[in-house]
Amino acid sequence: MEIFGKRVKQELQEQNIQQKDLCEFLNVKKSTLSEWLNGKNEPPMRIIVQIAIFLEVTTDYLLGLENDNGSKSDITKKQ
Repeated sequence: MEIFGKRVKQELQEQNIQQKDLCEFLNVKKSTLSEWLNGKNEPPMRIIVQIAIFLEVTTDYLLGLENDNGSKSDITKKQ
């Protein structure tokens, strides 16, 4: 889930949102969020949905299944 952390960090930066704000929204410790963003642990699906809602993006985008323009990413295309 490396792409998940990368995309969440990118969205936070682009939207000028601090990680502490996301932590407060999710009601999680900063250390927990850090583990998710750095790929040390994976968040539960309900948290991924909440993050997508908070950042106003799709879960598919956060998970790397689609690009930021809504098109399918290369990892989802059949070979």
